[in-house]
Amino acid sequence: MPSSANEASPTSKSATIFDHVAPDDLTTDEIGARLVGYASQMAALTARFLELLAEFDRRSGWGGEGIMSCAHWLSWRTGLSIRTAQDHLRVAHALPELPLLRQAFGEGRLSYSKVRALTRVATPEREEELLGVALSATASQVERLVRSIRNVDRHRDESERGTIDSSSSWSWNLDGSLSVKLRLSPLDGARFLAGVVRAEYERTRTAGDPDLPTEPAPGEDASDVAEKPPGHPGSADLWRNVPSDIAPAVVAMGDTMQTVIGVPEFVPGAELVVHTHDDADPHLDDGPALEDADVDEAACGGAVRKVKHAKKRRGTRGVVLNYGRKRRMPTRKLMRVLFERDRCCRHPGCGRTRHLHAHHVQFWSQNGPTDPDNLILLCSAHHRALHRGEFAIKALGGQQFSFHRSDGSTIERAPEVGKPAGWQPDTTIDDDAVLPISPGRHLDAGYATEVLYAAWAWKAQQSDGDLAAA
Repeated sequence: MPSSANEASPTSKSATIFDHVAPDDLTTDEIGARLVGYASQMAALTARFLELLAEFDRRSGWGGEGIMSCAHWLSWRTGLSIRTAQDHLRVAHALPELPLLRQAFGEGRLSYSKVRALTRVATPEREEELLGVALSATASQVERLVRSIRNVDRHRDESERGTIDSSSSWSWNLDGSLSVKLRLSPLDGARFLAGVVRAEYERTRTAGDPDLPTEPAPGEDASDVAEKPPGHPGSADLWRNVPSDIAPAVVAMGDTMQTVIGVPEFVPGAELVVHTHDDADPHLDDGPALEDADVDEAACGGAVRKVKHAKKRRGTRGVVLNYGRKRRMPTRKLMRVLFERDRCCRHPGCGRTRHLHAHHVQFWSQNGPTDPDNLILLCSAHHRALHRGEFAIKALGGQQFSFHRSDGSTIERAPEVGKPAGWQPDTTIDDDAVLPISPGRHLDAGYATEVLYAAWAWKAQQSDGDLAAA
C-alpha cells in the first residue's frame, strides 16, 4: 500500500515532482522528496532498460562497424565505461530467471545497487528470502550480506571439492594508496611467506650481519659452517622470522622482480612465413591457405616473411624465386610515441590496452610510411575486423584519424546522448518506492546469513519430500 505521502493522484504527483521548478525555489524538504522520487523513477526505468538490453543482446542487435560485443556497443553508444556496461549486461541476463526481484525492481522498490549485488548470489530458490531482506535493508547492508553468502558458498564448494582456490583483489584508495587482499591455499600461502622471509632478509641484512652466510674458513668445510650455532659469525642459519608487518618485504619482492627479470618493452608478433604462388592461394608455412585480408593483416600487424614461388609444373614443386625480407616493425622509440599518443585501441568505444598492434593506415605493402601520421594503435580484434572490411580508417594528417562505416559514413567518437522527445515519468511508481521498509535498522550479517541458509535448507528438504511422495 502506498504511504500517506503518496495518496495524491498520478496527475498531481507528476505535476509536483516533475514540474522543473528551479532548485532555488524549492524548500530543503521538497528537494529531499524529489530526490527520493527521482531515485524510484530511475530504479524502475533502469529495470526496463536492462530488460530491453537483454533482448537486444539476444538478437545481436549490436553488430557491425567493428563492434566486438554488446558491452562495447553500450559503452560507445550510451557513454558508460566498459566495466559498467559489462556489469549491466550481467544483471540484465540474470533477471529473467528471478521474477520476484525483476518485479520489485520494475516497481522502483529495489535500487540498481541492490539488484546488482543480489544477482551475484540469487537463484530461483533463494530470491524470495533475499527480496524480503533487501526491501528492509540499505544498499550497503545488502552488499555486506551478499559478501557473507558468497564466502559461505565458496567455502562449501571448496569443502565438497576438497581443495581451496587462491584468490585476491586490489583497489586504489581515494588517498592514492593501494589496498590488496589475498586469500591463499595452504601451499600457496607457504610459498608466499617463504618469499616474504627471503625478501625481508635481503632487505634488512648488512655486511656485518652475523647470520650472513660466509665461505668456509681455511681448514673448514661446509659441514663445519652448518654446525655453528645460530647467530655465530659464519653460521648458515639465516634470519627466518616472518615479520608482523610484511609490507616492506612485499615491496622488496616487487623491486626484485622488476630488476631481476627483464621483459621487452614492446612485444611484436612472432614471425610468420607466408608462401605465395602464381597459380595458388597464399598459405602459411606447412599450414592452411590464407585469404588476401589475412595476408594483409599479417603483413601489417607482425613480423612476416613472404616466400615467392614460381608456377608449378606437373610433378614438380614450385621453385622459390624470392625469399623476401622480413618486414620491419616500428622502432621501440616510435612505439613509445604511439602509446603515449593513443594509450589504447583507437576504435570508437573500445579502449582496450592490451595486445595492441601498430596498424599502417596506408598499408605497408602499398608503400605506406612507418611514421606517426600513418600509424595507429588497434587491438587484435579490431585490427582483424578492419582487414576484413568491417570499417575503414582515414589518415587526416597531423596524426589525426577518422573511422568510417562500409558505406563511407563517419563512426562518431562519442555519439550524443539525450533524453528522448516526449518522455514522461511513470506515474504508477510510488514517490518513496525505493526507500527501505525500516530504514536505519541494524542488520547482523552473520545472523541473517545463518537464518537464510536455515530457510533454504528447510525448503530443500520440503522439495525433496514432495519429490519422494510423488
